[in-house]
Amino acid sequence: MRAEAAREASASQVLGRWGMGERLLALHRVPSVRRWVGGVMLAGLSCVKPAADVRAAEGWSYDVDVLADASPTIVVEATFDNARTDRLTFARAVAMNHPVERKTADGWVPVQMRGSQWIEPGCQRRCTVRYRIDLTELAAQCGGNLDCARVVDGAVLSPAMAWLMYPAPKVDAPVSVHVRTEPGATFATGMHATDASERNFSFRSHDLDEGSFSAFGQMRHAAVQLPGRGGQSSAVVNVEVLGRQTYAMTDDDVRTWVHDASNVVIPLFGRFPVERTTLFVVPAKDDRDVVFGKVLSLAGASIALVVGDRMPPEARHRDWVLVHELFHLGFPTFRGEGRWLGEGLATYYEPILRARAGWTTEPDIYKQFVRNMPRGLAANATATGLAQRADLDSIYWGGALFCWAADVRIREETAGTRSLDDVLRAAVARGADATHVWTVADVVKLGDEVTGTRVLSDMVERYVTRGERIEFERLVASLGIVRDDGGVALDEYQPRSWIRRQIVGRSAGKLASTVGLR
Repeated sequence: MRAEAAREASASQVLGRWGMGERLLALHRVPSVRRWVGGVMLAGLSCVKPAADVRAAEGWSYDVDVLADASPTIVVEATFDNARTDRLTFARAVAMNHPVERKTADGWVPVQMRGSQWIEPGCQRRCTVRYRIDLTELAAQCGGNLDCARVVDGAVLSPAMAWLMYPAPKVDAPVSVHVRTEPGATFATGMHATDASERNFSFRSHDLDEGSFSAFGQMRHAAVQLPGRGGQSSAVVNVEVLGRQTYAMTDDDVRTWVHDASNVVIPLFGRFPVERTTLFVVPAKDDRDVVFGKVLSLAGASIALVVGDRMPPEARHRDWVLVHELFHLGFPTFRGEGRWLGEGLATYYEPILRARAGWTTEPDIYKQFVRNMPRGLAANATATGLAQRADLDSIYWGGALFCWAADVRIREETAGTRSLDDVLRAAVARGADATHVWTVADVVKLGDEVTGTRVLSDMVERYVTRGERIEFERLVASLGIVRDDGGVALDEYQPRSWIRRQIVGRSAGKLASTVGLR
């Protein structure tokens, strides 16, 4: 989502520049009046009792001014209604080089800082504070971590949770964010827009933990239109290429790549899973591959993709990271659980979807599976289920092995009429994309319902909870995958070879293929 400076040329007249004393008053804005109506409870010994104290409804609102300074800089004015705490903080410790101030009848006064928090008793009911952040300084403080802030040659990428102050502990409250830009300043975000201006955004306070990626400063924009609900072209991926960096791929190559990769995941979900997402392309110097990708989605769908500046256009279909991240958009987000399932599904489906699109081959898929999935098996001496294991091999490859075994078993029990594909498609149809929170139990219940089996509930009990080991070698052999002189042969005559072929959408065949294991 873009907020171009030219659309609001008067911003600098309203804002002025950050200073002390009377110059601070130039930034003062009177917030819109909000009336929060509380319920009145009647109580008494008979039929009439006095009204109890009525508390204001919870709510956080932010006015964010993006300044056209040499370094991307923001001034934030935040109002907290009924925060029920006097403590304000950030998701990461921030060393403020300018004071946090609270609004009073006589002007703005500093807020006391204690440790990594600011103490303002008025926030118990209602308070308005403001602060200024130089985002380049913020990036220096956190070492360029994408979860905090990263400088990109004239731009800064930072999730909303890094620069939106909030009450601690949080209550569940509606959040509204309004962004203004000075002439010469640019802003883009994946936060959920509430109107066509793409300057007003909203989400719930608990979703700030996955607050969308946002960018400030130099960037180049392209929009990728995709089939949305009902097959209409209503979904869009806004591509923001950050900084002044040039790539071996042109901007048009990048746009085509995002379009093609998005269409790789569409057949699985029946449409592009979210109506709007913003994809930020971040350069990796002197690299020829995609280095890293991450989705933040609860406050609005966004993807950060770190792309090698020497990656050639012809390497686009060999990359797996973008398809992996786009898949994530089609599956609900978990809180405090289920990472093994979310990452396991993405790890399992990414090569399968690329094979269905002709970007890789069936032998290549199973070469990967045979080589990597044993990394996700628990040690022989342990009986620890996936729910209790936090190492990356268990989360990614253990989760992928669970999904592979579950998909095979569903297809076998339903004679090929149902699969994990049907479960994922049904979840999206019910609104369970990455911008919504589900539980593992929700997914298991839906899976059993859609497939008409108890495969998922049984497998979760056995392998996720009790810690039984999936019989990997038996699974591989029954599907006709045979290790042969350092390679993998695909035997078409094994009992479940038809399932292996069906998974990648290939009809039955009689010729075995062989590829080398690297």
